Formats: sequence, C-alpha cells, structure tokens
Amino acid sequence: MNFNHTLELTQSQKLVMTTQLKQSLAILNMSKLELEDEIKREAEVNPLIEIEKSSEINWEEYIKHMEKSRRIEKSEVNYNPENEVNLENMVRYSSNIYEHLKFQISLYRLDKKELEVCEYIIDSLDEDGYLRTDEKEIIDVLNIDKDTFYNCLNSVQQLEPTGVGARNLSECLIIQMHSLGIYNEVLEEIVRTDLNLIGSNKYKDISKKYDISLQRCVELISIIKNLDPKPGRTCSVEKSVYIQPDVIVEKIEGEFVVYLNEKDSYQIKINNYYKEILKSSQSDERAKEFIKERLNSATGLMKNIESRKHTVLRIAEQIVKAQESFLRKGIKHIKPLKMKEIAEKLECHESTISRGVNGKYMLTPFGVFELKYFFSSAIETEYSGMASSTSIKKIIEETIKNENKKKPLSDDNISKILKSSGINVARRTVAKYREELGILSSTRRKEY
Repeated sequence: MNFNHTLELTQSQKLVMTTQLKQSLAILNMSKLELEDEIKREAEVNPLIEIEKSSEINWEEYIKHMEKSRRIEKSEVNYNPENEVNLENMVRYSSNIYEHLKFQISLYRLDKKELEVCEYIIDSLDEDGYLRTDEKEIIDVLNIDKDTFYNCLNSVQQLEPTGVGARNLSECLIIQMHSLGIYNEVLEEIVRTDLNLIGSNKYKDISKKYDISLQRCVELISIIKNLDPKPGRTCSVEKSVYIQPDVIVEKIEGEFVVYLNEKDSYQIKINNYYKEILKSSQSDERAKEFIKERLNSATGLMKNIESRKHTVLRIAEQIVKAQESFLRKGIKHIKPLKMKEIAEKLECHESTISRGVNGKYMLTPFGVFELKYFFSSAIETEYSGMASSTSIKKIIEETIKNENKKKPLSDDNISKILKSSGINVARRTVAKYREELGILSSTRRKEY
C-alpha cells in the first residue's frame, strides 16, 4: 500500500451570504410600502436613526385643490401626485405569508445556520407558496451542502398551510395527501404523471391506463380536487392600500425620461447627539461600542436603500427602452420581453431583476402599471414578427367588448379574427387568455 502526501492549490468561487447581503436582497424585494415599514421598524430599535417624510401635506393647498377639483376624463392619467386620495390608486394588498411561515419555523429546534437556510427558502417562495428558485442557486448563495438544503426544505414543507415549499404542483398535492394520511401508490402516480388528463376530464383514459374501474377513478380524482393547488394564498388577508409609483416616465421634447418618485419617501438621518458622544474622549467605551454597532446598522440600511433605488431605476430605464411603442401608442403595442433579456443587458442575475420588479410600480402616460406587467411571452405573427401575450389579451378584450351580445364570439371565432390580422393564436390559447382576463365563455355571455 502506497501513501503519498501531496500539497495541492485549488481555486474556487463561493458567495458568502453576509448579513449585509441578506438585507440588501430583502430590501430590493420589498415594495415601497414594505420598505417604509422596514425603515420605521429600524428607527424604533435604532436610537441613532431619525426619519422624516420628504414632503408633508399642505392642508390649506389641499382643501383649495379639492374645491377646484373637476371630473377626471378617462383619457387622463390615473395617478395624480397632487391628489393624495386618488381612489384609482387603491390596490388589493395581501398580508405577508412569509411572516406567518417564519413565525412557525422559529418554534422548531434548529441551529442558527438551519434557521437561516429555512428563512431564505421561505423568502424565495412565490405568492402561491411554491419554491420556483433554482436549488443550486440557493445552495451556492448560502454555501451549504445538498443534505442541509433538503433537510431544511423538508422542515419548510411541514409548515402550515400544508403544501408550501413544494417545487411543483405534483409535489404540492402529494405533500397534502401525506399530511391527511393518504398513501395510495396509484393516486400518487396519477398526480405525478397525469394531472393533464384530469384537467381534460379524461377519466376513461386514466381508468384504462391504471386498470381501475371508472367509479374508482372518480373517487381518486375527487380526492385530488379537494386539495389546494395554491396553498400560499389561503392565509392571505386582503386589504386595500394606497400605492404610489416607484418610478415616473415623462415625455420631454419627444423622448421618454424615467426618474425615481421621491415624493413622500422617508429620509434617514443620523442623530447628531450620538455623533458627539463618539467624538468625546470622556465617553464610556461600552457606550461607544454600542453606538458604533448601531451606526454600522444605520449606514448599512441607507446603503441598501440607495442600492435598491439604483437597481430599480436601471431596470425601469431598460423597460422604457424596450416598450417605447407602448408609451407612444398604448397597451396593444406592448412588445414581448423577458427578465433574462434585462438581466443580460444589466449584467446581473435574473433573480435580481425578479426582486427589482416585485411590487414596484411605474407611472406612464397611460396610467400606473406594475413593472411585472411589461414582461410577457412572445406570440408569432404573420406580418410584424412577434407580439406580446399582453397586447394580444388587450385585443381579445376589445374584440369581445365590441361583439354582438346576442351572438357572442366563440373562442374559435376570435382565433380566426386574430389570424386574419396576422396573429397566429390557437383556440385553446384564446380560451386561456380569456379566462385570465376573467371573461365568461360565449354561451354564458349571451344576452336574450
């Protein structure tokens, strides 16, 4: 047996998840409302921080404005920065599922690293409760091994509502089945491979494939239909909140210019009293250490907020460049756009773009839109190359709006109308877009 001792030098890249980086990612992911809450929370626990609104309401001017107010025409921009109570800027806001899950996970017996991983997984869930983020990305960012990741993911998947933390619909339903004590191999196989057949109501095909009676097939599928495909939404409590755009687009001398909306934003300042304590040679050293720690926390928050502003503005600028046709002509002219395209132009990760558009709004000549609105898939057209799914939805909506209510257009008829305009959209796609728009089928739209 031969033992050789050798010294090898290897080079590798690892991203260490520091507290500063975690806070930076969290702040970038926040909406303007959530960021304000975060600033207020920090001000409550950090005596060095003073906050004030960049502008307060001048009530005399406000009352005068209300007296002179006139009826807003439909063609006017919905958002009016001078009107603090524009009801058209009210949106439905859901309470935070993430806080609900973090509270539960805090009750588990986990070490500091495991808790950090679990909380990161929770923060990565979408609003339906699914983990869409690539597993390798989480493992690399947190610098952990696969076993640690899967153990922590398993802990998250045990939280309520049951099914959160699943990576796809099949896993979500199986987690719920196991939670209910349902362990059936045939049922699990149907969930894993044949959810499309259930969606098409092809019960005979399923019963034939698994060699079960039609009655037994119906019983199994009824179990599936009683499960929740979107568990993350079950603990959301909706309330109406007022939104303000994060960025504003204005047309200046024929060109569109985008800038940050700083109106009513919180300005963070450092209390001068504590600066003087640091300068004083007679001050207690323990007090100085405490102040230095709080000062680092305050400056870190300020840097991360500035970084958020910079990132959101850069993303908005790229959106404006890509969607100039929309800004000039309207919704029907939105072009196909993917977050990956913006990520490549800004030389950053796609997840950064996702965080940068989450809950952020843009004021345009056609009203206030969430930044996510400008990202849509592409549909091939006969004449102009590609069209966005968003613009096609708008065409479908207008086509149905102008139809004969006594003879409403079927999905097939709408598909043919679109094809005559050079837009190749299948009937099934028309039905999908119509349902996403909340429009009933032709038989249910018919007026007698």
